[in-house]
Amino acid sequence: MEDLEIVCPVCGEASLVLAEDLEDLEVGDVLECEACGAFLEVVSLDPLEVEVTEEGLEGFFVDCPRCGYTFELSEEDQGREVECPECGFRFLPDWSGLEEDEEW
Repeated sequence: MEDLEIVCPVCGEASLVLAEDLEDLEVGDVLECEACGAFLEVVSLDPLEVEVTEEGLEGFFVDCPRCGYTFELSEEDQGREVECPECGFRFLPDWSGLEEDEEW
């Protein structure tokens, strides 16, 4: 399998998805556009298709400060240390991007 370039539907910039990452990709996974930070949910693998997830409606996403992996947190994680599912690094996320009245 070869590396694949995907175009962000928000900003139009291309991002490269490495072949080794494509092998582990599943429908429902969320990618982050490197250019604009938009979260893109994988809706099909063959061919690879993504759609923009509305920030705040799908949950709260953080980037691991060690490896950069983007993953979703639940409301129960708020104020707690979390562990990156990719590299195992434990950290306290910055919840300031989530407004108090914002619904899950």
